[in-house]
Amino acid sequence: MQTPWNASYSDGSANSYAFSHTDPGQRAQFVYDPVRPEESSSGAYSGGDPARAALTADDVAQLWEILDALEADTAAHVEARAKGTTAISWSTPEGDARFIVKRGAAEALEAFGLSLRKRAAEQP
Repeated sequence: MQTPWNASYSDGSANSYAFSHTDPGQRAQFVYDPVRPEESSSGAYSGGDPARAALTADDVAQLWEILDALEADTAAHVEARAKGTTAISWSTPEGDARFIVKRGAAEALEAFGLSLRKRAAEQP
């Protein structure tokens, strides 16, 4: 993937996952910004702790493989953002994309994001 690029998704609970690579001399980055109870519709939901980690080349390849598959799966796309859907967007030198997928369609992406959150939590 040609630098600079950024990608993000908001999961079914509105937790935010951001990925970026702005400097070819540095590693790509991941940032997780969870919903806090005071931001949730129930007033009680928490998305957990914020997280940040550097991405490996394998992480970046996996991320784009998942994103490309989700973009190609137009049967999973929906018109409007609703609770449980996943909003995805990215910007690259080749172009931009923005779409929403129905509940359950982004399982691979959500598992990938969770693995990065776990890795970040294990770092000192």
